[in-house]
Amino acid sequence: MTSNLVSPLRCLTSDDDDRSGSLKLRDLSLATRSGVRGVHASQWLKSESLPHELQPNTIEALPDHRLLMALSTREFWLLDPDNPSGDTEATFERTKPGVWPLYNQHSHAWLVLSGEPRADMLAKLCGVDLRSKAFPLGTVAQTQMALVSTVIAHHLWRGEPVFSLFIDQSLTDFAWEALQDAMAEFNTTL
Repeated sequence: MTSNLVSPLRCLTSDDDDRSGSLKLRDLSLATRSGVRGVHASQWLKSESLPHELQPNTIEALPDHRLLMALSTREFWLLDPDNPSGDTEATFERTKPGVWPLYNQHSHAWLVLSGEPRADMLAKLCGVDLRSKAFPLGTVAQTQMALVSTVIAHHLWRGEPVFSLFIDQSLTDFAWEALQDAMAEFNTTL
């Protein structure tokens, strides 16, 4: 099935700075992601041979390079950053009573922030301490960034620690501009 989804940012990438450790921002809004919610969501994950005992506000890498993010004991997102969106409805046909599909492909933009000073840069926009000591790999925060509700996940992508930022699609342009403005301070040469 061909997807008719369009990224609110038209798949922008802010990676024209090739210096090692410099900040980079990528739009993965068209990457595959789906989710489930409900009282029996963890049992459904188990029936799909997925980890089902994740603690809330954690993210775990799966052997097939996908990621499983637990936002609560009843809400889980399955993320596939390296594959374009496709037909996720087939997965949802297998849900059971007490489990509802989440079509977060349509509701949230997905931005990925990489680079050494990413936590320091986000400190300008977010009140949560995102430094590795306080916010280690595998941690998720449901917070605000530049006054926009944001889910921030700290994980590895392509062997590099990154923050995935999930933002309501209607506010993505504003969030992108706020991130670009904050990044400018950290990606300048002296």
